[in-house]
Amino acid sequence: MKPLVLGAGAVGTVSALKFRQNPLFEQIVIADAVPLRARKLADRLDDRRVRAIPLDARNQGDVARALRETGSTLLLNAALPATNLTLMRACLEAGCDYMDLASGGTDADGVPKLDDQFELDAAFRSAGRLALLGIGADPGTTNIYAAYIAKHLLDEVLELRVRDGDDSDGDGDGGFIAAFNPWVFIDECLCPATVYREGRFLEVEPLTGAEAFDFPELGKLTCYNVDHEETKTLPLFFPRLRQADFKIHLGDATLETLRVLQRLGLGSKHAVQVDGQRVVPRSVVVALLPQPADLAGKLHGRSCVGTVGRGRKDGEDHSVYVYSVADHERAYAELGVQATAYQTGIPPVVAAELIAEGVWEESGVLVPEELDPDPFLERLPHAGMAWQVRKEVVRVPEGATRSQEHAPPRVARLQYA
Repeated sequence: MKPLVLGAGAVGTVSALKFRQNPLFEQIVIADAVPLRARKLADRLDDRRVRAIPLDARNQGDVARALRETGSTLLLNAALPATNLTLMRACLEAGCDYMDLASGGTDADGVPKLDDQFELDAAFRSAGRLALLGIGADPGTTNIYAAYIAKHLLDEVLELRVRDGDDSDGDGDGGFIAAFNPWVFIDECLCPATVYREGRFLEVEPLTGAEAFDFPELGKLTCYNVDHEETKTLPLFFPRLRQADFKIHLGDATLETLRVLQRLGLGSKHAVQVDGQRVVPRSVVVALLPQPADLAGKLHGRSCVGTVGRGRKDGEDHSVYVYSVADHERAYAELGVQATAYQTGIPPVVAAELIAEGVWEESGVLVPEELDPDPFLERLPHAGMAWQVRKEVVRVPEGATRSQEHAPPRVARLQYA
């Protein structure tokens, strides 16, 4: 296994550092459109297996050529979701496996969506290659938690709800915190949010559905609807599922700032004329915000990411929350990063180990809940991410069916009501 990490930001840094810790990986290539950033990360790794190259993720031909010339067998896309299709096609051209961390939202903005990526399924199957989509923290571990819930904790899964919380405060951040790529963060929070209710995909207004969720170790935090990949894929693989959604905790200052951006159009991706120049409002906002890597050492608190599963177990109504908690200061002490980058960068490395060892042998374009969760969750704590299960008995909706069925074939079209 010879991974190429494309993107030397906060998450790419975590993945590269974890790749270096495992002798299974014979070669590690660090690539970035900014050559200095790739070289600095390679120098930090300080390992004979590591090399750095300049590479623009938007150029399919250059990426395919780099994969061939370096002999890389796996590309981890730690760049923006806008590059997903280009990089997937480059992997097909070079005969390489592919992983990414996120896909485009619901806006008609030209950014590749999950459906666009699923359309390459036949090509990857024909090539005997795997494209694993959304294998970070969320999406990623949250999808695998859902598969674990269905396999071990519930006889019948009726609800899957992802809850993401962070109780951190920062030094000099003005209260607005985007712990992952600010462009993607704003996109997720301001585009219509997909939810799944009673067998239908719906779009709801973002930043709505305020809910006080009791997070382990963090306590009660108010969470809001934002758009996320899990609600678009989980209903395709759990045939009795009635409800699915994703909510994230947003601090007061962050919530207020996002709503101001929304009201004033400052989150827009469409250029406007300013003093004779074409300017993209969101680009200006992002340029003024700290990058996730710059938050390392400045955040104090913890991040909790997990999946709530509700349904039936041994004839009774049950609810479980499978989750992982990471501490910002501990993540900084270990790898010099903040907790969100830590939680996002480790899962693709664990997945790469399973692919390299032939434990996950599948080919095609897949999402994490399609794979066996057990070997992944067995290794996750050894990679630095302990996970837990919180159990409680709850009521589930009346009239829920009690029988099990095999999951239907995936339908890659999301039909919104």
